[in-house]
Amino acid sequence: MENHFDPRANYEKTKKEVSYVPRKEATQKTYDSIGFMSGLEVHQQLLTKKKLFCNCPAGLYNDSDDYDAEVIRHMRPTLSELGEYDGTALMEFKTRKEIVYRLKHQTTCTYEVDDTPPFPINREALGISIEISLLSKLNIVGEVHITRKQYLDGSIPTGFQRTAIIGVEGEIPLKNKKVRLIQLSIEEDSCREISDIRHTRVYKTDRLGMPLIETVTYPDMVNPDEVMEACDYIRFLNRSTGKVRVGMGAGRQDVNVSCRGGTRVEIKGVAHTKWIPELTHVECFRQWALLKIREKLQAKFHDYNAWEMSYGFLDFDMFEITYEPLKVAKDSGEKLVAVNLPGFKGIMSHFTQPTKMFADEISDRLKVVACLEKPNMLHTEQFDPVITDLDLEIIAPMLNAGPEDAQIIVWGPEEDMETALETIEERCKMAFEGVPQETRKS
Repeated sequence: MENHFDPRANYEKTKKEVSYVPRKEATQKTYDSIGFMSGLEVHQQLLTKKKLFCNCPAGLYNDSDDYDAEVIRHMRPTLSELGEYDGTALMEFKTRKEIVYRLKHQTTCTYEVDDTPPFPINREALGISIEISLLSKLNIVGEVHITRKQYLDGSIPTGFQRTAIIGVEGEIPLKNKKVRLIQLSIEEDSCREISDIRHTRVYKTDRLGMPLIETVTYPDMVNPDEVMEACDYIRFLNRSTGKVRVGMGAGRQDVNVSCRGGTRVEIKGVAHTKWIPELTHVECFRQWALLKIREKLQAKFHDYNAWEMSYGFLDFDMFEITYEPLKVAKDSGEKLVAVNLPGFKGIMSHFTQPTKMFADEISDRLKVVACLEKPNMLHTEQFDPVITDLDLEIIAPMLNAGPEDAQIIVWGPEEDMETALETIEERCKMAFEGVPQETRKS
């Protein structure tokens, strides 16, 4: 089967269609044309002697291999007060993660592992949060109510974070404008991740429960530099009190980004404000590219709700394997599956962001949801092809593949294949809708 399609040329062509420009060449007109919009959630640890809801000392840290005990948990989603399941919680549940917590007696008590009710809120932390709220021109609430925020990624053993709103509706001045603040909350910090490999995620609990404030802005920033400026100002304001912690991890921010027609996507855990301009620039154009992909797919499929992929299990011995990860998979007794994506020719190598194409969206999701470590798949539009024409002559008839289709080969443990196939189909169907609602790591 001859294939004259050039993925590299398609990538460059679609990059031009998206009108991508490097950040240093972008102007306000560039961002206006794609409808750049961004808001911030700035987190800052408070300089207190104790944690927020227990009497354990705050600010003591230990090495990853310095612990006294381990607790293992499996997170399960529960219905909210509205009788609904949170989408993120359901996705985390699909990963079948085993969460391991490493405990140090010096910094952890039974409260952190949900065996003791919370103690009264730390008054020192409450006072600092009120002071910073006033500096931010926020209106202090009449009563402080402790609420729960669901956390199913395992970073909090209880599965939820205790948080309370302290001030609402404030503002901060920037060089050329004012940015409105939605609220400032006080909350307990989460665990520090040690590793996340396959179905096991390991945390240490030294940071867990430390007092933290979260300042949330409206999406008033219209270019990446404004986002960084707003974040720098909030962090400066917090530090000006002399009552917050400094150093790596003491201040972190989640950045919310969208483009015109896109979806609010949260980039979590941005440690340095200098990373913000590039991250927000790239994310906004990624969404713009996904909207272009949506246009192309909807033009191909009028009834895209009926779109379905097909797949078939392969035998490693059907091919002459030279690709090292496939050799390892064969030796490990893993399964090999070929997937046909109808109408996705030219989509897999479609530009999404610098050095990334749409195929990476699928691969990333396989890592997160199906827990298949990278490299976890091959596809027919790679710049340096591993799937040869001879391989396609074997695979295509099995899948009833057409000339406008794309193919994927994915491998992994047998027990993960069902989730992997569901994940591939789910992400491809999301492409017909545009930009999926998701949280991304910085």
